[in-house]
Parts: sequence; C-alpha cells; structure tokens
Amino acid sequence: MEQKQAPDFNRVRVAGRLENMCQRWTPDGSLALTADLFTTRPKLGPARDEVQEEQPMPLRSNGDIAQTLLALEGQNVMIDGCLRRRFYSKDNNPCWGQVEIWVDACRVLT
Repeated sequence: MEQKQAPDFNRVRVAGRLENMCQRWTPDGSLALTADLFTTRPKLGPARDEVQEEQPMPLRSNGDIAQTLLALEGQNVMIDGCLRRRFYSKDNNPCWGQVEIWVDACRVLT
C-alpha cells in the first residue's frame, strides 16, 4: 500500500494590492521585508459611509521572495504562504502580536 503524505493545513492564498514596503537586513546579511496586502473587505450588512472597503493583511518575507515583492509594490498580486502569529515580551510578560502571512510565492495578476 502506498503511503500518503500528510496534508499541509497551514496554507493561505490571498489576492490584493501590495503597499507599505519596509525592508531591513538581518544579521546574516539577507534581506527581510514587511508589507501590507490590501484586500477587499466582505460586505456583511447595510453599507455605511464610515466603513472602509479595503483591509490590510500583514506580510513577511525574506531572501529571494523579498526581492521579488520589492519590485511589485503597488501591483495586484496573488500571494501563497502560511500563517504565523508573532509574539513579543513587554515588561517580561509574553504577549501575542498580530497574525502575519509568511510569503512563499507571489505572482502578478493581470
């Protein structure tokens, strides 16, 4: 009997517009990038003037994919990656931060 590979459940695919690029160099000399992927918010009820129609999804990447994303700022793209929740310490107490999409692949949408 052929053994099946376990499914990878932590996978996301999201389309939107790349904005707010912020790059830095890691201690090992590789490029790291944070950005926002602006997606359309779903309509959940009666339209209101004060409701924003787009929402930013935080992205993180490093290495070659970071270089690719830098060249695509302002463009509509399809992002593949996984979700990862960052955490930090404040006054020596662990705190949960935001959930980010760690980008594995990106392609331009036409």
